[in-house]
Amino acid sequence: MPAHPPHQSEIGVRKGRGLEPTGSVRVRPSRPRRVRGCDNAGVELRQACRAAGIGVVAVSGHDGRPRVHRAVPALSARLVVSLSDPIEVRYDGRTRNAQAVVAGLMRPGVATPATILRSQQPVAYAELSPSALQRLTGVPLSEMDAGGVSADAVLPWVAALCEELADRPVGQRETVMRVRLLEYLDRAGHGSGPEDALRTLGMIGASRGTASVAELARYAHLSPRRLRYVMGRSLGITPKFASRVARLASAVSRAGAGADSWAQVAAESGYHDQSHLVHDFRDLMNTTPAAWLDEEGRNLQGWRRPAP
Repeated sequence: MPAHPPHQSEIGVRKGRGLEPTGSVRVRPSRPRRVRGCDNAGVELRQACRAAGIGVVAVSGHDGRPRVHRAVPALSARLVVSLSDPIEVRYDGRTRNAQAVVAGLMRPGVATPATILRSQQPVAYAELSPSALQRLTGVPLSEMDAGGVSADAVLPWVAALCEELADRPVGQRETVMRVRLLEYLDRAGHGSGPEDALRTLGMIGASRGTASVAELARYAHLSPRRLRYVMGRSLGITPKFASRVARLASAVSRAGAGADSWAQVAAESGYHDQSHLVHDFRDLMNTTPAAWLDEEGRNLQGWRRPAP
């Protein structure tokens, strides 16, 4: 699995509602686009993906003994597909296995999911904006959590995607995944979403969790109380919790890039002190900063271990 925030798994559709989306995507038969590898075409493809809400796309494999990979906190959604054995995901005290997993936003009180990386298990991962996830699945964002659900419950085309990726050479798989996701988003249309909540979520991400609720409310032209209600109803999280997620994501990124100390990481990421950072690591990732680096350091490029 890549060093990006991969394997978020089992969406958590709200209890009592089952796994069926409120409006599934209708896929019309069409001739697939030809996938080409030209450099200019690759740049244009990435630009089109960013505009559509598709972020990091990566294909990776793990060599060695099985190990745990903890998802990094994020304000984005994820689609992860295994090209061999099913993915094993641990979330909120449960363990599930699925060939492909689609996951939504984090929830208070539940740490990010952990995936078991196994040798010779190629995996493709795509980061999706919340709005792109809702368009693809038709499921309200408030009914999806970071645990994830088996993707075939909400994405009727995912089995075909898995087969196509497995049949392609390794060097073509990222491009194929980008092209297919763009096609399915185009077919899904541009349905209306919770615009105020999504714009505010974008602002929280841009500020790396440092904007106050009052500032966010002014940006959204809502009262703080109304903003909390709107985000809670449409996304399942409050502005304060979303800011915690964004702040820890920023800290993880700083540490991964290299830092002199955890105290420096905490200060530059908007934490009161290092103990505040450690608290969020434990609460949102169920680990400590040092333990996380022990797990993921081998996957980080050009990093140096922060001093305690």
